[in-house]
Amino acid sequence: MTLLDSIYNAWNGLQNPYTGTGGSLPIPVAEPVGNSYTFADMKRIVTAHDPSVVLVDAREPSEFAVVQIPGSINVPWKTHPEGFELPEDQFEKTFGVAKPQKSQELIFFCASGMRAAKARSVAFNHGYPKTSIYKGSMNDWVGNGGDKLNI
Repeated sequence: MTLLDSIYNAWNGLQNPYTGTGGSLPIPVAEPVGNSYTFADMKRIVTAHDPSVVLVDAREPSEFAVVQIPGSINVPWKTHPEGFELPEDQFEKTFGVAKPQKSQELIFFCASGMRAAKARSVAFNHGYPKTSIYKGSMNDWVGNGGDKLNI
């Protein structure tokens, strides 16, 4: 295998996982390993108001305005894929909330789970070791009546 073959294979994700938000070269990353939550888990987490857990909604602000999981913060993946790369002051200025601490567990979700998985990977690769995902995301939350709960 030549050096160009190695670069081509890496670029296509054949040898290493890659993610990136643009630019000419992809960024090598480690894949996060964390919890995967169900609706019942999320209902329990939302009612517990545990300050060591941050619910991160990766949908766009227009989606967030329609329905949200109580207590969640909005860090939209599509318009701000660099969100968890930002310094604390810029994060707060951009999203209107304090940047989560790296000791907190971040639980990502979106509409169906795709943007959440991408946002989770960026956070994990920028020093957040406790990243998890609500795989059912908002489709599951609304489908199970989460939007009608009085929490």
